[in-house]
Amino acid sequence: MKKLAGIVVLFMTVMMAACGTQSSGEPNKDEASEVNFTDIISNIKDQVAGDLKADGVDDMSQTHQEADLKDTEDENSVANIWIEKMKLDPELLANGTVIAALMNVNADEIIVLEAKDEKQVSELKTSLENELAAQVQTWEQYLPDQYEKVKNNKIVTKGKFLLYVTYTNPEAIEKAFNESF
Repeated sequence: MKKLAGIVVLFMTVMMAACGTQSSGEPNKDEASEVNFTDIISNIKDQVAGDLKADGVDDMSQTHQEADLKDTEDENSVANIWIEKMKLDPELLANGTVIAALMNVNADEIIVLEAKDEKQVSELKTSLENELAAQVQTWEQYLPDQYEKVKNNKIVTKGKFLLYVTYTNPEAIEKAFNESF
């Protein structure tokens, strides 16, 4: 009977330790590798669409554009403009998407990148930091309310995924990103 009780206690301890590791908020490498890039983008777009709907805008395409950073075959593509602007090496990307305001009176930019290899994340992060520097330069003299968004920018990494957010509520976008893991 004591052996059975000991086995049960040991089993429960192992299970609680495993559950504690899983619920820490940080995905383990297996979870991060199971994340689907399309799901991340979908979660973020749902958040943006909800925010816009609360502001009376029913169609996100009226206010924001989306660019697939892997779509670089046409040298005049929007993706190539973003890649050049960020000094981004597209060979490092498994996937990349930009969601940005259509009008140049709105600083909204949400960029999600998936590195081909986790070793390349720091180089991709440098590209996002380049974009932040460009946004600061653009908005600090232009529109003060948009510059406030830029100052509240977030750059987040999880495994081989990176998130760049300049947005009215960057925490909401970060939450949508995190909930994808």
